[in-house]
Amino acid sequence: MKQNRKKKKRNFSIITCALSIIILSISLYTYIRFSSQVSAYETHIKNIKINSNIGDDYLTNFEKEKIEKEKQKEEKKIKKEEERKKKLEEKKRALKELEEKKRDKEKKETEERLINKKEKSSNLKSNVMNVEIIKQLPELKNGCEVTSVAMMLNHSGIKVDKMTLAEKVKKDNTKIEYDENGNIIKWGNPDIGFVGDITGVSSGYSVNPIPLLDLVNQYVKGINLTNLDYSYIEKSLSENRPVVVWVTSDFTSPQINTSWKNNGETVTAYFNQHAVLLTGYDSEYLYYNDPLTGKVNDKIEKDRFLKIWTNTGRKAITCE
Repeated sequence: MKQNRKKKKRNFSIITCALSIIILSISLYTYIRFSSQVSAYETHIKNIKINSNIGDDYLTNFEKEKIEKEKQKEEKKIKKEEERKKKLEEKKRALKELEEKKRDKEKKETEERLINKKEKSSNLKSNVMNVEIIKQLPELKNGCEVTSVAMMLNHSGIKVDKMTLAEKVKKDNTKIEYDENGNIIKWGNPDIGFVGDITGVSSGYSVNPIPLLDLVNQYVKGINLTNLDYSYIEKSLSENRPVVVWVTSDFTSPQINTSWKNNGETVTAYFNQHAVLLTGYDSEYLYYNDPLTGKVNDKIEKDRFLKIWTNTGRKAITCE
C-alpha cells in the first residue's frame, strides 16, 4: 500500500514538471514572437518616416531625437563642405590675382628692358665707325686678312693699299705636297707666315695674328687681342679702333677640311675661315666690313659671333 502511494506521488511530480516545461516554452515562444513583431514594427515605422512624408506622430521620442541628430549631422557636413569649397574658391582667386600681378610685373620689366635696350642700342650704335670699304677681289682671292688690315690702317690715317700689304706680309713658302689620294700631307704654317698663294692663282690658305702684327707694326703699334676676353674687343671699338677678327664665311660653322705637317707640327685647316673688320657694336649686334662681299657695317648677332669666333681660335688684332 505504501509502495503504491510513493509510486503515485512520483508520477505526479513528473507530470507537474512536464507541464511546467510546456508552459515555460509557450511563454518563451509568445515573448519572442511579440518582440519580433515589435522590432519589425519599429523598423517599419522608421522606413515609413524616411521614405514617406508621414508626420512625426508615428515616431517615438527616441526616433525623433535620432532623426534630428542625423539631420543636424548632415547639415553640418553640408555646411563644412560649403565652407571648404568657399575657401578653395578664395584660394584660387588669390592665386589668380597673384599670377596676374606677377605677369603684369614681368610684362612691365620686359617692356622696361626693351626700352633700355633700345636706348642703349641707339646710344651704342653711334659708336659704329664709318670705315671705308676695301674689297679683296679680284686681285686677292685669299687676301681677306691683309685687306682687313688695309681698312684698319687707313681708318687710323695711314694710307696704304692692300697690294702693298700683300707683298710685305711674311710668308711660309713651304711647298704643298699631296699623298696618293690627293690629301695634303705637307704645307706651310700660318703662325709663321701666309700659306700658299695670296692672289689665288694657285692654292692658298691663310695667315694668323703674329705674322700680321709684324706687318702692322711697320706702320703703327699693333695690339694682339687673341685669346683675350671679348670685352677687350668692345673696349677697342668704343675707343674708335676697328678690330680684325678671324671667323668664317657668312658666319657658318667652322669646317675642318684637312690637316698637314709642318716641321713636325700638325696644322689644322678651316677652309671656310674668313677675316673681317669689326666696326662697332650695340647690345645685340656686332657691325663689320666684309672685304669679300664688300658690305659696309653689316651686322651679326653677338651670340652667334662669339660662338664662331671661339670655335675658330679667338683670334683678333687691332692697333693704337
